[in-house]
Amino acid sequence: MTTFPLRRFALALVSTLLLGGCAHHASPAQLGPDALYQQAMEAYRAGKNGRAIQLLDEFLRAHVGDPRAPSARMTLGRAHMARKEYILAAGEFTRLINESPPDSLQRTARFEICESYMRLSPKPQLDQEYTTGALAHCESIGTYYPGTPEAERAGRWVGELQQKLAQKSYDTGLFYMKRGAYDAAVIYFNETVQQYPRTSVAPAALLRLVESYRTIGYKEEAEEARTRLVRDYPQSAEAKSPLLQQPQPAVASNPTG
Repeated sequence: MTTFPLRRFALALVSTLLLGGCAHHASPAQLGPDALYQQAMEAYRAGKNGRAIQLLDEFLRAHVGDPRAPSARMTLGRAHMARKEYILAAGEFTRLINESPPDSLQRTARFEICESYMRLSPKPQLDQEYTTGALAHCESIGTYYPGTPEAERAGRWVGELQQKLAQKSYDTGLFYMKRGAYDAAVIYFNETVQQYPRTSVAPAALLRLVESYRTIGYKEEAEEARTRLVRDYPQSAEAKSPLLQQPQPAVASNPTG
């Protein structure tokens, strides 16, 4: 006599569990805003970034103006970061800045853009478009938020990015110099010194300028580069180079027309 009630109870329990499981794995479009947001955050915390991205995309698409949108956008960007989708991540952080009122998330979003481009920055021998972008974004952190932990960390990255750009410029100058294209070489060596004077390759660029200018007979420019090298980088190995100890040729005065 008690078999049927127990069976009905067991079936009801199984149905409840199945329905709960289906709701948890339902299509994002079938979920309400609360369930979407909750499941998205749970997925992100669990490291299921693909699922989190799917849910957050739907939440932001279907529930424009929801007060949780800035937090959702931030998490969406971070989920892309976790998947090393740095361009997509930077796009989401940029949208957060453009679409949200100024608040604490703005600072974090700007820093995350800086980091996204930092991660995209390639080795010096490759194209440095992303490095240039990273430098601009990371320098802006110090401008907007001086004295903050984000500005301190971004400042360290600025040094690394400048070193990479300086190395790229110096290597390009060296490429032309080795091929006898000294006029082109001095352009890149001067760029290295003028734009990245605090990098480790600046003294080397000045020494190469001395060599290049002497080779093409630009005596005044060679002497100016030598003087700056000894004055600004006296402790560098380049400042002690035997090349600088060679007698300087007399500098001819420029005739006046």
